[in-house]
Amino acid sequence: MATLKKHHAPGFPLDVYRRLLDEVRPSQSAADGFVSHYGIEEGNGLTVIEVWDSVAAHDAWFDVAVRPELPPDTPEPEFFEIVGSNAK
Repeated sequence: MATLKKHHAPGFPLDVYRRLLDEVRPSQSAADGFVSHYGIEEGNGLTVIEVWDSVAAHDAWFDVAVRPELPPDTPEPEFFEIVGSNAK
C-alpha cells in the first residue's frame, strides 16, 4: 500500500538538509520502494514529504542512511496511507 511520509524537524538548518540530501540521494533513488522526495521550509524548520511503497521499505533505508545523521531530539516521521492519486 502506497505510503506518504511527513517528517517535520523544527530548527533543522536548510544547509544541513541540502548536504544530507546530496549524500543520500543516490542510495534513496536506488532503494526498494522509493517513489519521490520533497523538502520544504515550513514554520520554524524543515518538512520532508516522501512517497514509498510501504513504511517497511522506508524504514529499511531511512534507519541506515538518514537516522544516524539526525539530532537525537528530531521528532519521528508520520505516515499516511495514500488512498487516492492522480499522479501520472
